[in-house]
Amino acid sequence: MMALVGAYDTAILVSGDGDLAYAVDAVSYRGVRVEVVSLRSMTSDSLINVADRYIDLDGIKEDIQKTPRQNYTYRPLSGIGVTEEQAEP
Repeated sequence: MMALVGAYDTAILVSGDGDLAYAVDAVSYRGVRVEVVSLRSMTSDSLINVADRYIDLDGIKEDIQKTPRQNYTYRPLSGIGVTEEQAEP
């Protein structure tokens, strides 16, 4: 994040780790916009406070979740066997 600070203007951080708050604050000081995307229950308050924008994954779940495919039939992979490890002599 710090090494490439001159190469981007917006960083999207998909994490809730409060240990990253210092790095977010440092790149923000250099003019980079930082958006944090995570589950609120797993996100540090200090990280949310230093971010320019916070997006709670629960709030956008319906927009980003995978929709089930209609008429999909499960087909197991064929031809892939489990090999036993050979004992050393």
